[in-house]
Amino acid sequence: MWLPSVLRAHTGGESRALLSGSNVSQILIELVHRYPALRTHLLDDQGMLYPFITIFRNETNIRDLRFLDTELDDGDEVRILPAVAGG
Repeated sequence: MWLPSVLRAHTGGESRALLSGSNVSQILIELVHRYPALRTHLLDDQGMLYPFITIFRNETNIRDLRFLDTELDDGDEVRILPAVAGG
């Protein structure tokens, strides 16, 4: 999984995490278990992904697939992209 620079402060500076799971939900659980500080930046109080967090499997937004149930194959790259506001 590729992590954007804004989240790297919570991963000890790591830009990538090698995670295992058959779908996006499973690797998110593993990611938050490995880096607990990420939880409040990715998930709400009910454990749901914030709407302003976009996750891609390869080049496709998981919201256009099966969302958190999107299946993963060996070699798939998962990227987290939080929304950036500014003007």
